[in-house]
Amino acid sequence: MLSVKRALLMSVGERYVLLVTNFATAALVSRILTPKEIGVSVIAMAIMAMALSLREFSSASFLIQREELSREDIRGASTVMFILTGVIAVALVVVSPLLASFYSEPTLIPYFRVVAACLFLDTSLTLITALLRREMSFGKVAAIDIVAAVTNSAATIILALAGFSYMSFVWAWLIGSGIAAGLAFALWPHFWMFKPSLANWRGMVLFGGYNGAIAILFRIFDALPLLLLGRFISPNAAALFSRTLWIGQIPDKLVIGGAMAVVLPAFSAEVRQGRDLKRPYLSALSLITALHWPALLVLAVLAYPTVNIVLGHQWTEVAPLVQIVAIALLFSFSFELNYPVMVAMGAIRDLFIRALIAFPISGILLSAAIVFGGLQAAAWCMLVTVPFQAYIALSFVRRSLGLGRMEIAAALGKSAVVAFASAVPPLAAVGISGSGFDLSNMEAIAAGLLAFGGWSAGLIITRHPLLDEIIKIFPGLRRARVSLG
Repeated sequence: MLSVKRALLMSVGERYVLLVTNFATAALVSRILTPKEIGVSVIAMAIMAMALSLREFSSASFLIQREELSREDIRGASTVMFILTGVIAVALVVVSPLLASFYSEPTLIPYFRVVAACLFLDTSLTLITALLRREMSFGKVAAIDIVAAVTNSAATIILALAGFSYMSFVWAWLIGSGIAAGLAFALWPHFWMFKPSLANWRGMVLFGGYNGAIAILFRIFDALPLLLLGRFISPNAAALFSRTLWIGQIPDKLVIGGAMAVVLPAFSAEVRQGRDLKRPYLSALSLITALHWPALLVLAVLAYPTVNIVLGHQWTEVAPLVQIVAIALLFSFSFELNYPVMVAMGAIRDLFIRALIAFPISGILLSAAIVFGGLQAAAWCMLVTVPFQAYIALSFVRRSLGLGRMEIAAALGKSAVVAFASAVPPLAAVGISGSGFDLSNMEAIAAGLLAFGGWSAGLIITRHPLLDEIIKIFPGLRRARVSLG
């Protein structure tokens, strides 16, 4: 049990180190490069993400979950993954002239040539880290991932300053992957795994069937607005929307990202012990929304100073879009929980059906909004697509767990009060300032402190379950609560 807790702690710690590194990189590069330069890279990365989703049909998770793993299994998995990677790499290089012509960006051709080289290093890393995770060597995995992230970050910033423009991202990826691959081979020096073999290739492909299909649907939907904005509006618009989503998802990454390393194992353990997942699911919803909702509402209020502080003044256009997206993302509270609970129950087919309904319809709505309304319409459309996806997702979870609507509402009620209490003080600060939402940095900091006070008061007034969890972490608060009766 201790080793599992230590592994989870390392995993969560690694996530937050990577988050800080990525945050710092994006903040600095956004001040060095123009939105148009970043937009070209955003378009290229969106295309690459769609192509890489095909690799999910040979998911490295096959190596982790297999009860008995032989050398032949490892070699077979390695061969299948490298074959798919080779197909993707060649396809990207071959179609790059067409893509460059479609987007009127001739430098996409060398961009995808460098990407092709990166993919093979990335596949090696994926294989080795999967095998290390199987052995619960999370410390080694964390070391590899952190070295890759820090190297990538430093290289991106240095190359951007040196005038490499949007090529900074892909050259930095190549440098980071190369150094991380060297470390991975030093920690796992078993080169026999790269000897070609097609042993049990069918088992690997079958394992990745539904998961791969879900990944493809998600990646297409995720990339669609960036690709359409880049084609019908401009690379600048694609960059603005990309940074809007990035800022809007900061609360999600801070609040939910680290917790996901714990949620799936916890749900799976409950299922193995024959217990009902209804109660832990509702409890998790309550705890997450007490953090997630207040953070999103405060972000919506303080969007202008947040964008200026994080990205710089050249990205001010993003601020009103962040306000819209932050409100839309209030409905995403269950997204990260739905996948682990459905997987724990063995309902991967239901996840596929859910994706088959939600993503195509959302994609059509978003495409129409962009083609006929542009960047602003894309943001407003999320007020429709995110609630729609939430409704579909919760419908499947409710059916699987036997949940009633009132049970979900009861789990969320206190969090709604806490979110309201958090948003009122900064809204009052906006009203008093006389400058609207465009607060100065000092005013924004003061408003943030007021929001924290409102959040704390909301937890205490509602006696929210999150308060008990916080008290468990800090013994001093426990003693204070006892003394207050």
